[in-house]
Amino acid sequence: MESDRTVALKELLGVSGKDQVGNYSFFVMPGIRLKIAKFIRLLRSLLPSTNSSSQSTIKTSTISSDLLQQYPFLNDLIYCLESNLLNDLTLDIISNMISNLVHSKNLFRYKQSVKDFAACLYILGGRTVVEFIRLNIPGFIPSLPSLRPMLQSSKYHFIEGVFQYDHLADFIKPFNCKYAFCGEDSTSVVPKVSYDTLSDCFVGFTLPLKHGFPCPRYFSTNSFGELENWYNEVDVSFNINVHIIQGLFSIGQTSPPPFLLGAYGTNSKYTALDVLKRWINIFDLCMAQNLRILGFSTDCDTRYMKAMRDSMGFFSKFETGFENHPDHFEISMLQNTSWFFLKPHQLFVCLQDGVHLCTKLRNRLLAANVVLLMGEQYASVSYLIELIENCSKIDHGLVISDVYPKDKQNFASCVKISSNGVLNVLKKIQNSEATQVYLQIIQFIRFAYVDKSPNIIDRLYYAWCAVFIVRMWSAWIESTRIADLKEKISQLFLADSNSITSKSKLFITIPALFSIELNAHSLTYLAVLVADQQITEEALNISLFNSQMCEATFRAARSMSGPFSSVVNFSIHEFLQRVEKLAVLQRIKCSSDSNENSIVFPKHHKQHRQTFSSLSTSVMTTPITEKLLEDTVFSAFINASEILSKCKLSILDLDGKMISFEEVNQLAFKKLARSTCESSKKKNTESKNENEAAVARTEDEDEDKDKEEQEEEENDDDERRSSKNHAVDESDDSISINEFDLDILPDVSSSTIHGMRIFDSINQCQSTSFFPVDINGVKKFMHKQTANWYFAKTKPIVSSDRLKRVQNKH
Repeated sequence: MESDRTVALKELLGVSGKDQVGNYSFFVMPGIRLKIAKFIRLLRSLLPSTNSSSQSTIKTSTISSDLLQQYPFLNDLIYCLESNLLNDLTLDIISNMISNLVHSKNLFRYKQSVKDFAACLYILGGRTVVEFIRLNIPGFIPSLPSLRPMLQSSKYHFIEGVFQYDHLADFIKPFNCKYAFCGEDSTSVVPKVSYDTLSDCFVGFTLPLKHGFPCPRYFSTNSFGELENWYNEVDVSFNINVHIIQGLFSIGQTSPPPFLLGAYGTNSKYTALDVLKRWINIFDLCMAQNLRILGFSTDCDTRYMKAMRDSMGFFSKFETGFENHPDHFEISMLQNTSWFFLKPHQLFVCLQDGVHLCTKLRNRLLAANVVLLMGEQYASVSYLIELIENCSKIDHGLVISDVYPKDKQNFASCVKISSNGVLNVLKKIQNSEATQVYLQIIQFIRFAYVDKSPNIIDRLYYAWCAVFIVRMWSAWIESTRIADLKEKISQLFLADSNSITSKSKLFITIPALFSIELNAHSLTYLAVLVADQQITEEALNISLFNSQMCEATFRAARSMSGPFSSVVNFSIHEFLQRVEKLAVLQRIKCSSDSNENSIVFPKHHKQHRQTFSSLSTSVMTTPITEKLLEDTVFSAFINASEILSKCKLSILDLDGKMISFEEVNQLAFKKLARSTCESSKKKNTESKNENEAAVARTEDEDEDKDKEEQEEEENDDDERRSSKNHAVDESDDSISINEFDLDILPDVSSSTIHGMRIFDSINQCQSTSFFPVDINGVKKFMHKQTANWYFAKTKPIVSSDRLKRVQNKH
C-alpha cells in the first residue's frame, strides 16, 4: 500500500524497491515474517472448529492480553500443541481435566488411557497415593470405585485351584508363540482361611488332589456345622504352589511376559506320581490351545526329581507310556554314544532350576559335616576366608557375607564366589586347587543355564564340563577304598576321620548329582531336536527354562504391601487378590510395549543390562550336527581332565593305567543306576511341624497394626461386594429363616454381635454369602467371613524377615 504514513513502518519491517518494469515491491525481513506467521497461526488456533457444509455464523474466540500475562504458560501450551510435543497420554490427561472441570462430579468422564494410568498408580503406589492425587488435582484421575470394574474383571479373577487355560489362549495369541516352558514353585504363606464372595468358597484349606490336580471350589458350603468340621479335620495350607507358563521367542527377541496358569494352597503332602500326572495333564491341555510345552522346571525337591526321572525314563523303572503319545519326540542321533544316557522317545524334557542348583552346591560347600575330598586336596570355604584376609578386595570383590550367607537361597553369593576374579586370585592360595575345581562346577552351571549370552554350543560345552568333573570325581571316590580315603583325611587334618562313615560325606548330594546329569541331557536333547528340525530355534532360549519366574511373582506380590507397611507376607486369598492386580498391570505393560498406549514404566538399571545382554546373545550360524555335538562333549571331557589334574586326582584301572573316556562314562552309568532320590516322609513331617511352630510365633505390635491395615485394604473388594448387608431394603425380597436348618450358637450376649455382620434378614441376592444360625433362640443370618472369624482360634502370622521364613521352611 503506497502511502506516506507507512514509510516509517516499512523502514522498520523491510526494504522497498522497484523491479525492471517499474512495479513497486517490498521485501519483509525473515525474522519479522516468521513472527507474523506464528501470530496468525496462534489466532487461527483460537478459532472454533467449523463445518464447511454449515452456513451457520462462526464465533471467534480470542484470548485477552491480560489473561496471557496472568497465565503465560498458555503461550507455551499452544506452542507445544502446534509442535506436537505432547504425547497421547499427556493430551488425554489435559483434555480430561479441562472437560471435567466444567461439569459436575457425577458427569466426570475419563478416557481409557487415563483409566489405565490410574490403575497403574493404584497398583504400584496404593490407595493413599491415588486418593492424595485425586483430592488435590480435581478431574485428573478417576476414583477407586470407578476403577473397580476394570480391576475386578472376570478375565483377571483367580480362583484357587482353577487353571486358566482359556485365558492362556487369549494371552499367547498376540505373541504367536508355538513353544513354552512351565515353571512350578512354592512359597510360605500365612496359614489363614478366608471367604471369597465371588466363588462362594473358603480359601485356605488344603484342597484334595485328584489325578495330581487340586479340586477347585471344594470347600463351599451353606452349613455352619460343616465349616466347623472342616476347621477340626482339614489341614490349613502353609504353602502356596504356582504354575507359570513362559512363552518362547527366537534368540535376540524380547520374550513375552510369564503367565500365571494356576495357584493353590498345599500342606506339602503329595507324591511324585501326583506331580507327574499334573504335568501330563498340563501338557495335553496346553496342546489343545496350540501351545507346545517343551519342558518343566522346578527346584531340587526329591519328589520333583523323581517325577522328572520317571517322566524322562532317566534311570527309572516307571513306565509312562509316552512313546505311545501322539505328540512325543523321537531322535536318531547319539544312540551309539557312551556318554548320552537318555532314551530317544520323550514327550517333554525337565530341567532343575539353575539358580537353585547353584545354591545347592554352594550350601554343600558350607556343610560342617561334609569333607569334599578331591585327590590330595579338599574344597573348603576356609580358602575363601584366607583370600579375603590376605588379598586385595579390588582383585576379588568378596566380603565375609558372600562366603557365609545367612540366606541359603542367595544366588548373588554364588555368582561372586565363582567369578573369574576370585578363581584367578585363588591360584595364589596354596593347596586351594580342589576349591577352585568346585567353584568352577558352579561357574559352568551358571554359564550353561542362567546366563543369557552363550549360544547353544557354548552352553553344551559348559554343561558337559560340569558333568565330566562330577563323573570323574565320583569315579575316583568309588574306586578308592574307604580306609584309604580316611587316611587322606587324617593326613590333611580336616577332621576326625571316624566321623566319615560313608563315601556320601565326601561328595555332592544325590539330588544335585542327578540335577547336573539331567540338565545336561535335556539340553543336549533339545539341541538334537533343533538339528533334526523337529522344533525351531526359539526352543534354545535356555535362560528362560527355569522356575525363577515363580520367584519373581512371589516377590512382586510381596512388594504390593504399600509404602508405609512392614507386612510383606500374604495368605492364599490375599495372594490371589494381588496377582489379579498384577495381571491388570501386566496387560497395561504389554500395551505399552506394543505402542498401544504411551504409558512408560521405569526400569531398573540391571533390567536394562539384562535386556541388552539378551538382545546381544550370539546366534548359531553353524548347523548343529552329530559330529559337532560329539566333538564339543569330548572337548569338555579333556578340559575337565585338565582341571582335575591340579588336584592330583588319578583314576586307575586294574592294570594301573588311566581309565578312558568310555570307562568314565560306564562308571557314571553304574553310579546313577544304583542311586536313588526317594522322598523322605520324615522331612515332610518335620517341615509341617516347623511351619506350625512358625504360626505360633508372635510378632510385635507394629506389624500387627500393619497387618490389620493391609487386611482392611485387600478385603475391601469383598466388603463392597456385600456392602449392602448392613442396610436391608424392606422393599426387597428377604429370606425367611425358617427355610433353613439352623445351627445354634448358645450363650451369646446381644451386645457382642453389635458391629458384626449378623442380621435378622438379608436380600435374596446375598443368600449364598450367609449362614442361617440360631443365636439365643433368635433367628439370624451370619456372614460367612464372620463365621470364618468365629472358628479361628489363633491369629496366624509368618515372620516378615525372609531369612526366618527360609530357615523355618528348611
